[in-house]
Amino acid sequence: MKIRVLVVDDSPFIRRIISDWIKSDSRLLLVGVAGNGKDAVKMAQDLKPDVITLDVEMPVMDGLTALEEIMKSNPLPVLMVSSLTTKGANTTFRALELGAIDFIAKPGGSKSLDFMQVKEELLEKIIASKEAKLSTKVSLSSNKKESIIGGKPISRTSDKVIVIACSTGGPKALTTLFESLPPNFSAPILIVQHMPAGFIDNFAKRLSKVGPIKCKVAEKGDKFMPGMALMAPGDKHMVVNGDKLIDFDDSPKLHGVKPSADILFYSVAKNLGKKAVGVVLTGMGVDGADGALEMFKQGSIILTESRDTCTIYGMPRATVEKQASSKIVRIENMVSELIKEL
Repeated sequence: MKIRVLVVDDSPFIRRIISDWIKSDSRLLLVGVAGNGKDAVKMAQDLKPDVITLDVEMPVMDGLTALEEIMKSNPLPVLMVSSLTTKGANTTFRALELGAIDFIAKPGGSKSLDFMQVKEELLEKIIASKEAKLSTKVSLSSNKKESIIGGKPISRTSDKVIVIACSTGGPKALTTLFESLPPNFSAPILIVQHMPAGFIDNFAKRLSKVGPIKCKVAEKGDKFMPGMALMAPGDKHMVVNGDKLIDFDDSPKLHGVKPSADILFYSVAKNLGKKAVGVVLTGMGVDGADGALEMFKQGSIILTESRDTCTIYGMPRATVEKQASSKIVRIENMVSELIKEL
Protein backbone atom coordinates (compact mmCIF):
# COMPACT_ATOMS: atom_id res chain seq x y z
CA MET A 1 0.00 0.00 0.00
CA LYS A 2 1.50 3.31 -1.09
CA ILE A 3 1.83 6.19 1.36
CA ARG A 4 -0.58 8.96 0.38
CA VAL A 5 1.02 12.42 0.51
CA LEU A 6 -0.45 15.92 0.39
CA VAL A 7 2.03 18.69 -0.52
CA VAL A 8 1.35 22.22 0.76
CA ASP A 9 3.59 25.15 -0.17
CA ASP A 10 2.97 28.66 -1.51
CA SER A 11 5.99 28.40 -3.85
CA PRO A 12 5.09 26.83 -7.22
CA PHE A 13 8.75 25.86 -7.57
CA ILE A 14 8.82 23.94 -4.27
CA ARG A 15 5.41 22.37 -4.93
CA ARG A 16 6.60 21.09 -8.30
CA ILE A 17 9.93 19.80 -6.97
CA ILE A 18 8.41 17.93 -4.00
CA SER A 19 5.61 16.57 -6.19
CA ASP A 20 8.11 15.25 -8.74
CA TRP A 21 10.15 13.61 -5.98
CA ILE A 22 7.07 11.88 -4.61
CA LYS A 23 5.99 10.69 -8.06
CA SER A 24 9.47 9.23 -8.62
CA ASP A 25 9.27 7.04 -5.50
CA SER A 26 7.29 3.82 -5.93
CA ARG A 27 6.44 3.77 -2.21
CA LEU A 28 4.59 7.08 -2.38
CA LEU A 29 1.43 8.44 -4.00
CA LEU A 30 0.81 12.16 -4.50
CA VAL A 31 -2.87 12.75 -3.69
CA GLY A 32 -2.94 16.55 -3.91
CA VAL A 33 -1.15 19.89 -3.78
CA ALA A 34 -2.20 23.14 -2.12
CA GLY A 35 -0.79 26.66 -2.07
CA ASN A 36 -2.18 27.93 1.23
CA GLY A 37 -3.22 26.71 4.66
CA LYS A 38 -6.95 27.08 4.13
CA ASP A 39 -6.89 24.73 1.15
CA ALA A 40 -4.63 22.38 3.10
CA VAL A 41 -7.15 22.00 5.94
CA LYS A 42 -9.97 21.17 3.50
CA MET A 43 -7.86 18.80 1.42
CA ALA A 44 -6.64 17.01 4.55
CA GLN A 45 -10.28 16.25 5.38
CA ASP A 46 -11.35 15.39 1.84
CA LEU A 47 -8.32 13.44 0.56
CA LYS A 48 -7.36 11.70 3.80
CA PRO A 49 -3.60 11.61 3.16
CA ASP A 50 -1.26 9.55 5.30
CA VAL A 51 1.31 12.36 5.54
CA ILE A 52 1.35 16.10 4.80
CA THR A 53 4.35 18.27 3.95
CA LEU A 54 3.38 21.75 5.14
CA ASP A 55 5.08 25.06 4.42
CA VAL A 56 5.28 27.56 7.28
CA GLU A 57 4.90 30.92 5.52
CA MET A 58 1.83 31.02 3.25
CA PRO A 59 -0.95 33.46 2.27
CA VAL A 60 -4.63 33.18 3.30
CA MET A 61 -3.78 30.88 6.22
CA ASP A 62 -0.23 30.30 7.45
CA GLY A 63 1.23 26.90 8.19
CA LEU A 64 0.96 27.10 11.97
CA THR A 65 -2.73 27.97 11.86
CA ALA A 66 -3.35 25.21 9.33
CA LEU A 67 -1.42 22.72 11.45
CA GLU A 68 -3.47 23.59 14.52
CA GLU A 69 -6.71 23.12 12.57
CA ILE A 70 -5.55 19.79 11.13
CA MET A 71 -4.46 18.43 14.52
CA LYS A 72 -7.82 19.42 16.04
CA SER A 73 -10.08 18.04 13.35
CA ASN A 74 -8.12 15.31 11.59
CA PRO A 75 -4.82 14.46 13.35
CA LEU A 76 -2.21 12.93 11.07
CA PRO A 77 1.58 13.06 10.58
CA VAL A 78 2.73 16.49 9.37
CA LEU A 79 6.25 17.42 8.22
CA MET A 80 6.95 21.15 8.32
CA VAL A 81 9.01 22.76 5.56
CA SER A 82 10.76 25.76 7.08
CA SER A 83 13.28 28.42 6.10
CA LEU A 84 16.72 28.04 7.64
CA THR A 85 16.58 31.26 9.69
CA THR A 86 16.19 32.28 13.32
CA LYS A 87 12.56 33.21 12.63
CA GLY A 88 12.11 29.90 10.85
CA ALA A 89 13.58 28.05 13.82
CA ASN A 90 11.22 29.74 16.30
CA THR A 91 8.23 28.97 14.11
CA THR A 92 9.35 25.38 13.61
CA PHE A 93 9.62 24.73 17.34
CA ARG A 94 6.12 26.16 17.73
CA ALA A 95 4.97 23.69 15.06
CA LEU A 96 6.53 20.81 17.02
CA GLU A 97 4.64 22.03 20.10
CA LEU A 98 1.42 21.88 18.07
CA GLY A 99 2.03 18.27 17.03
CA ALA A 100 4.16 18.28 13.86
CA ILE A 101 6.25 15.11 13.61
CA ASP A 102 9.42 16.68 12.22
CA PHE A 103 10.66 19.34 9.83
CA ILE A 104 12.75 19.92 6.73
CA ALA A 105 14.80 23.10 6.48
CA LYS A 106 14.91 24.86 3.11
CA PRO A 107 18.56 25.63 2.42
CA GLY A 108 18.78 28.92 0.54
CA GLY A 109 15.08 29.69 0.70
CA SER A 110 12.02 28.84 -1.39
CA LYS A 111 13.48 29.72 -4.78
CA SER A 112 16.97 28.31 -4.36
CA LEU A 113 18.28 25.31 -6.24
CA ASP A 114 19.96 24.37 -2.93
CA PHE A 115 16.60 22.87 -1.97
CA MET A 116 17.52 19.95 -4.25
CA GLN A 117 19.97 18.84 -1.54
CA VAL A 118 17.19 17.69 0.80
CA LYS A 119 15.52 15.19 -1.56
CA GLU A 120 16.63 12.01 0.20
CA GLU A 121 16.04 13.47 3.66
CA LEU A 122 12.51 14.55 2.74
CA LEU A 123 11.57 11.21 1.19
CA GLU A 124 12.98 9.25 4.14
CA LYS A 125 11.08 11.42 6.61
CA ILE A 126 7.83 11.09 4.68
CA ILE A 127 8.16 7.30 4.75
CA ALA A 128 9.10 7.23 8.44
CA SER A 129 6.27 9.61 9.34
CA LYS A 130 3.66 7.11 8.17
CA GLU A 131 4.52 4.97 11.21
CA ALA A 132 5.03 7.87 13.60
CA LYS A 133 3.15 8.03 16.86
CA LEU A 134 1.14 11.23 17.14
CA SER A 135 1.62 12.94 20.48
CA THR A 136 -0.10 15.50 22.62
CA LYS A 137 1.22 19.04 22.72
CA VAL A 138 4.48 19.63 24.55
CA SER A 139 5.97 22.91 25.70
CA LEU A 140 9.42 23.58 24.26
CA SER A 141 9.73 27.12 25.55
CA SER A 142 8.06 27.46 28.94
CA ASN A 143 9.73 28.77 32.09
CA LYS A 144 11.46 26.40 34.48
CA LYS A 145 9.11 23.98 36.17
CA GLU A 146 9.24 21.88 39.31
CA SER A 147 10.84 18.54 38.65
CA ILE A 148 8.42 15.73 37.86
CA ILE A 149 10.26 13.47 40.32
CA GLY A 150 9.70 15.80 43.23
CA GLY A 151 12.23 18.59 42.96
CA LYS A 152 14.63 17.13 45.54
CA PRO A 153 18.33 17.76 44.91
CA ILE A 154 20.64 14.79 44.50
CA SER A 155 22.80 14.63 47.61
CA ARG A 156 25.68 12.58 46.20
CA THR A 157 28.09 13.52 43.47
CA SER A 158 28.93 11.27 40.56
CA ASP A 159 31.77 10.76 38.11
CA LYS A 160 29.38 9.41 35.47
CA VAL A 161 28.75 11.16 32.14
CA ILE A 162 25.42 10.83 30.32
CA VAL A 163 25.47 10.71 26.52
CA ILE A 164 22.21 10.97 24.59
CA ALA A 165 21.29 10.20 20.97
CA CYS A 166 18.01 11.31 19.39
CA SER A 167 16.46 12.36 16.10
CA THR A 168 12.81 12.52 15.01
CA GLY A 169 10.71 13.25 18.11
CA GLY A 170 13.85 14.25 20.00
CA PRO A 171 12.73 17.79 20.89
CA LYS A 172 9.67 16.43 22.69
CA ALA A 173 11.63 13.63 24.39
CA LEU A 174 14.47 15.91 25.50
CA THR A 175 12.01 18.49 26.81
CA THR A 176 10.32 15.81 28.92
CA LEU A 177 13.71 14.65 30.18
CA PHE A 178 14.97 18.14 31.05
CA GLU A 179 11.72 19.02 32.83
CA SER A 180 12.21 15.90 34.94
CA LEU A 181 15.75 16.71 36.10
CA PRO A 182 16.10 17.51 39.81
CA PRO A 183 18.01 20.56 41.04
CA ASN A 184 21.78 20.13 41.31
CA PHE A 185 21.76 17.22 38.88
CA SER A 186 25.21 15.72 39.34
CA ALA A 187 26.21 14.37 35.92
CA PRO A 188 27.31 16.18 32.75
CA ILE A 189 25.12 15.51 29.70
CA LEU A 190 26.34 15.29 26.10
CA ILE A 191 23.67 15.29 23.38
CA VAL A 192 23.53 14.49 19.68
CA GLN A 193 20.20 15.65 18.23
CA HIS A 194 19.90 15.47 14.45
CA MET A 195 19.07 19.07 13.61
CA PRO A 196 20.49 21.73 11.24
CA ALA A 197 23.11 24.15 12.57
CA GLY A 198 20.71 27.08 12.24
CA PHE A 199 18.26 25.45 14.65
CA ILE A 200 20.42 23.78 17.28
CA ASP A 201 21.42 26.92 19.21
CA ASN A 202 17.77 27.94 19.50
CA PHE A 203 16.87 24.49 20.79
CA ALA A 204 19.66 24.46 23.38
CA LYS A 205 18.39 27.77 24.76
CA ARG A 206 14.88 26.35 25.01
CA LEU A 207 16.11 23.33 26.97
CA SER A 208 17.89 25.67 29.38
CA LYS A 209 14.52 27.30 30.10
CA VAL A 210 12.62 24.10 30.84
CA GLY A 211 15.19 22.36 33.03
CA PRO A 212 17.34 23.21 36.07
CA ILE A 213 20.66 22.92 34.22
CA LYS A 214 22.20 25.01 31.46
CA CYS A 215 22.27 23.64 27.94
CA LYS A 216 24.50 25.10 25.23
CA VAL A 217 26.00 24.19 21.87
CA ALA A 218 29.42 22.67 22.47
CA GLU A 219 32.60 24.45 21.42
CA LYS A 220 36.07 23.01 20.93
CA GLY A 221 37.86 22.80 24.26
CA ASP A 222 34.70 22.88 26.38
CA LYS A 223 34.93 20.80 29.54
CA PHE A 224 31.91 18.82 30.58
CA MET A 225 30.89 19.29 34.18
CA PRO A 226 27.90 18.84 36.53
CA GLY A 227 25.07 21.25 35.85
CA MET A 228 25.89 21.51 32.15
CA ALA A 229 24.49 19.90 29.02
CA LEU A 230 26.42 20.23 25.77
CA MET A 231 24.77 19.68 22.37
CA ALA A 232 26.69 18.77 19.24
CA PRO A 233 26.70 21.57 16.64
CA GLY A 234 24.44 20.93 13.68
CA ASP A 235 27.31 20.54 11.22
CA LYS A 236 30.12 18.73 13.10
CA HIS A 237 30.62 15.38 14.77
CA MET A 238 31.21 15.83 18.51
CA VAL A 239 33.75 13.59 20.26
CA VAL A 240 35.21 13.18 23.73
CA ASN A 241 38.92 13.89 24.03
CA GLY A 242 40.19 12.28 27.23
CA ASP A 243 37.80 12.28 30.18
CA LYS A 244 36.86 15.99 30.31
CA LEU A 245 37.32 17.74 26.95
CA ILE A 246 35.08 18.18 23.92
CA ASP A 247 36.54 18.04 20.43
CA PHE A 248 35.16 17.77 16.90
CA ASP A 249 35.51 15.44 13.95
CA ASP A 250 34.87 16.98 10.52
CA SER A 251 34.66 13.66 8.66
CA PRO A 252 31.76 13.05 6.21
CA LYS A 253 28.23 12.18 7.28
CA LEU A 254 27.68 8.78 8.87
CA HIS A 255 24.32 7.07 8.26
CA GLY A 256 23.47 10.21 6.29
CA VAL A 257 23.72 12.45 9.36
CA LYS A 258 26.17 14.94 10.81
CA PRO A 259 26.52 15.08 13.77
CA SER A 260 26.42 11.33 14.30
CA ALA A 261 25.69 9.76 17.68
CA ASP A 262 27.80 6.74 16.71
CA ILE A 263 30.93 8.87 16.40
CA LEU A 264 30.33 10.41 19.84
CA PHE A 265 29.55 7.00 21.35
CA TYR A 266 32.71 5.41 19.88
CA SER A 267 34.85 8.12 21.51
CA VAL A 268 32.97 7.74 24.80
CA ALA A 269 33.53 3.98 24.77
CA LYS A 270 37.26 4.52 24.23
CA ASN A 271 37.74 7.32 26.78
CA LEU A 272 35.09 6.80 29.47
CA GLY A 273 33.97 3.16 29.46
CA LYS A 274 32.17 2.33 32.72
CA LYS A 275 31.97 6.03 33.61
CA ALA A 276 29.37 6.61 30.89
CA VAL A 277 25.64 6.02 30.68
CA GLY A 278 24.25 5.97 27.13
CA VAL A 279 20.68 6.93 26.28
CA VAL A 280 19.12 6.22 22.87
CA LEU A 281 15.87 8.10 22.37
CA THR A 282 13.30 8.32 19.58
CA GLY A 283 14.52 8.73 16.01
CA MET A 284 14.45 7.28 12.53
CA GLY A 285 17.38 5.25 11.27
CA VAL A 286 20.11 3.36 13.11
CA ASP A 287 22.51 6.08 14.29
CA GLY A 288 23.77 5.33 17.79
CA ALA A 289 23.22 1.57 17.73
CA ASP A 290 26.76 0.53 16.78
CA GLY A 291 28.29 3.08 19.14
CA ALA A 292 25.97 1.98 21.96
CA LEU A 293 27.13 -1.62 21.42
CA GLU A 294 30.76 -0.52 21.70
CA MET A 295 29.95 1.41 24.90
CA PHE A 296 28.10 -1.63 26.25
CA LYS A 297 31.14 -3.84 25.58
CA GLN A 298 33.29 -1.36 27.54
CA GLY A 299 30.99 -1.55 30.58
CA SER A 300 28.64 1.37 29.98
CA ILE A 301 24.97 1.15 30.93
CA ILE A 302 22.72 1.76 27.91
CA LEU A 303 19.10 2.89 28.34
CA THR A 304 16.76 2.84 25.34
CA GLU A 305 13.43 4.60 25.07
CA SER A 306 10.38 2.36 25.03
CA ARG A 307 8.48 1.85 21.79
CA ASP A 308 5.39 3.05 23.68
CA THR A 309 6.69 6.60 24.05
CA CYS A 310 8.84 6.97 20.91
CA THR A 311 7.62 9.13 18.04
CA ILE A 312 9.72 6.90 15.77
CA TYR A 313 11.03 3.61 17.18
CA GLY A 314 14.02 3.39 14.85
CA MET A 315 17.23 4.20 16.73
CA PRO A 316 16.16 2.50 19.99
CA ARG A 317 14.98 -0.58 18.10
CA ALA A 318 18.30 -0.86 16.26
CA THR A 319 20.12 -0.66 19.61
CA VAL A 320 17.90 -3.32 21.18
CA GLU A 321 18.35 -5.60 18.16
CA LYS A 322 22.13 -5.38 18.60
CA GLN A 323 21.61 -6.56 22.20
CA ALA A 324 23.22 -3.35 23.44
CA SER A 325 20.33 -2.17 25.64
CA SER A 326 20.67 -2.63 29.40
CA LYS A 327 17.09 -1.52 30.00
CA ILE A 328 14.08 -0.24 28.03
CA VAL A 329 12.50 2.80 29.68
CA ARG A 330 9.50 5.06 29.05
CA ILE A 331 10.60 8.66 28.52
CA GLU A 332 8.79 9.97 31.62
CA ASN A 333 10.77 7.46 33.74
CA MET A 334 14.15 8.05 32.11
CA VAL A 335 15.52 10.53 34.67
CA SER A 336 14.62 8.21 37.56
CA GLU A 337 16.55 5.41 35.85
CA LEU A 338 19.49 7.70 35.15
CA ILE A 339 19.68 8.71 38.81
CA LYS A 340 19.87 5.03 39.80
CA GLU A 341 22.96 4.67 37.61
CA LEU A 342 24.86 7.72 38.93
